[in-house]
Amino acid sequence: MRNSHLSLKVTALLAVLGLSLTACGTNNSAAPAADAAQNSGAPVEGGTFTYAEVTPINNWQTQAARFYEKANVLNSVLDRLTYFDAESGKLVGWIAKDFTANKDQTEFTFTIRDGVTFSDGSKLDAQAVKLNLDALGLGIKDAQIAPNVDFGAYKSAEVIGKDKVKVTLKRADANFLRSTSSVAAGLVSPKTLKLDNAGQSAISKIVGSGPFVFESEKPDEEVVFTSRDDYAWAPETAANQGDAYLDKLVIKYLPEVASRAGAAQSGQVDLVRGLQPVDEQVLSANGGQVFAAQGVDLTTNQAAVRIGSGKLADVKVRQALQVGIDRQAIKDTVLSDSYVLAGSILNHKAPGFVDLSADLAYNPEKAKQLLDEAGWKPGADGIREKDGKKLELTVSTSNNSVVIKPAFELIEQQWRELGVKLVNRAADNTFLANALVDDKIEFFGTRQFAYGGLGPVYAPANNTQTLNADEQLNKLFTKEQAATSEAEHLKLVGEEQRALVLDKALTLVLWDEVQVYGGSKNAHVEFTSGTAPIFQGAWKAEG
Repeated sequence: MRNSHLSLKVTALLAVLGLSLTACGTNNSAAPAADAAQNSGAPVEGGTFTYAEVTPINNWQTQAARFYEKANVLNSVLDRLTYFDAESGKLVGWIAKDFTANKDQTEFTFTIRDGVTFSDGSKLDAQAVKLNLDALGLGIKDAQIAPNVDFGAYKSAEVIGKDKVKVTLKRADANFLRSTSSVAAGLVSPKTLKLDNAGQSAISKIVGSGPFVFESEKPDEEVVFTSRDDYAWAPETAANQGDAYLDKLVIKYLPEVASRAGAAQSGQVDLVRGLQPVDEQVLSANGGQVFAAQGVDLTTNQAAVRIGSGKLADVKVRQALQVGIDRQAIKDTVLSDSYVLAGSILNHKAPGFVDLSADLAYNPEKAKQLLDEAGWKPGADGIREKDGKKLELTVSTSNNSVVIKPAFELIEQQWRELGVKLVNRAADNTFLANALVDDKIEFFGTRQFAYGGLGPVYAPANNTQTLNADEQLNKLFTKEQAATSEAEHLKLVGEEQRALVLDKALTLVLWDEVQVYGGSKNAHVEFTSGTAPIFQGAWKAEG
């Protein structure tokens, strides 16, 4: 028991939704919490919290943590140097109590917090941080672990004095500090770094400094963690500055989407990720909770445009398709009030967000005009043609989103009215395996972590989105990463958004990234800017 507790601010969105089967859905707004008393009061000590993920996790290696099912758990096992506070929009201290950068954004100095230990008792000191930074920036050759893609400019790190680590980059990178807040930059013990690939991929062998420690595992069924009684180094803005309120955290798996709401409603689980919109109303109406965790760290859900087939080489065609999407109809028909329609490629709450929604308004007449100007004329079957080719386009996505396939089904209908045929391969992982690297598949439906700017996502070294080396954009990305002031950086991020979304139309933006969770009536939990549950501050009401 701790001597004192700080109140935990709980954000529970109980949505009352009207889902229509046509584009003329009703205009409903989210309802407040059903019971104010339920979501207030001092946190309750103890108990076991059961969380259900979508799919089992087989590789827990830190740098493989970009997928939600891994990140959402490792967030409570591994700490990071810094933490991005979504409420303030600022980067704050975590294991690094202070951090500075030189004017050129090529050198960064971290002052490491005193008294932090890994769960095996070893110190998380400056030397341990240096070893972790080297692993992130250079990879671990003997363990066949590649460098972290967010650390592409990394050159070296050195320990200065007792508690400081100085990082030197090969080139300027204004996004480097923000990258140290990534869940894929979690800190592990030096002993863990010495393990082979299999060892570093096994949750039973990963030693972190986080609030929860591995206890047991049943492969493909569950993983059990216990809380650390001595944890006392949460991010500086965390409501709970001590050890977790919970005694245990149990991770289970619910791959069947239709069973998730019922599991939360019945109390079989306290929290489950991947709630489909149609189940939000059912869960909230029966005493459960719906949590909409906004992905401030991520791009919007989008269709990245690839021009290898030649059909989208003309920017007018891409711009036509951008304004040929009725996003409000997608929300009314497919989504729910948990979702916010995109206003750019960045989340509305992301630093540097520029609202382009007026230019994204549905305008089918303008779309038809642009297609006409590009030389694509309606054929006998209504599908546009040019130079003997049909304007037939293909979209590929993973099956990680419960709404992505029906969303593209509606876009398919909308574009058919323009004379464009969309072949919908959304949520087809088998097809995606090859489509990921095929620039002749015109659309890649995705969202990506974007820590600070768009350069790390779209610059040639890491561009798995458009697979297109646009010279003008690449110059812009280089300038953004080399920005020497926050004002300059944000200005360039704004220019990147306009170029990607409007001028070049190389991304068709749809809705802000959000992960919708279902919770039992007694669950109290908040989420990170990357949508991960914060189990260190979570608790369960009695009864």
